[in-house]
Amino acid sequence: MEIEEKKRLRLLVLTDYTAYGDAAVSHAAAMSLIFHAELIIFPLIDKEIPYGEGFTNALKVLHNQQLPVIHYSRGLNLKKELYSFIEEHEIMMLILSASHRRKSFFSYRSALRLIKKMRVPVLVVGKTLPKENAYQKIVLPLDYLIYAKEKSLWAAYFSRFYNSCIYILFKKYKDEYLRYKLHENVSYTEQLYKNLSVKYHLCDIVTLSDNIDDYARKFARQTGATLIVSMTTKYLEIGDILWGTKEKKTIRQVDEIPYLYINQRDDLYVICT
Repeated sequence: MEIEEKKRLRLLVLTDYTAYGDAAVSHAAAMSLIFHAELIIFPLIDKEIPYGEGFTNALKVLHNQQLPVIHYSRGLNLKKELYSFIEEHEIMMLILSASHRRKSFFSYRSALRLIKKMRVPVLVVGKTLPKENAYQKIVLPLDYLIYAKEKSLWAAYFSRFYNSCIYILFKKYKDEYLRYKLHENVSYTEQLYKNLSVKYHLCDIVTLSDNIDDYARKFARQTGATLIVSMTTKYLEIGDILWGTKEKKTIRQVDEIPYLYINQRDDLYVICT
């Protein structure tokens, strides 16, 4: 009887060969090492240019670890080809770099437009290369939304593949219904993590005036965490219209700490392990 070979996971990173693109490739290489995944690199420009040090070093590390890398020479049409490529090749995560500069290939606004259509998580970084302890401590801010459970599942993958420690953040709501829904999410996450032997710390923030997603960045700085798992906004509330969604605020911080953005949808990609 033949044993079916386990299907290799795949990551997709987009680069423009600038310092920002090199950072995206470096973080993608770190993810490839964590998940033992094949790395696919697509350029955002169709021309030959010298590769930066960050780019070549990242590929050298993957080569030494005998992890497959596919480097395409032709760029993808982001509007027509990207989404179908991700579906056809069963990509588990997209990695890209975003900048405040309007002339960047991905400004914050253009990056968010791209992210909003994805059924796979999108890791967004700035131009800062991964730290030595990258992805060993993950911050998971939980709220009352039902889709928050998807964040819990993705954070758990880092612990299962990399023995990362997950910091679960939540604050108390005054509204009884919201407190109940939050309790459901926290209880689900705790039970999931106990079943999977995930390392975690439960951080009950009793008095907090900040939004839990805003506080997550401050908490990450205090604890030395190097990734925040964040859920994008599906339904706009009055505050989102007046002051902007949480992802419009957090994406401006990706040069300080990467964010893994997950959309609120029922057909999200799930790793089969």
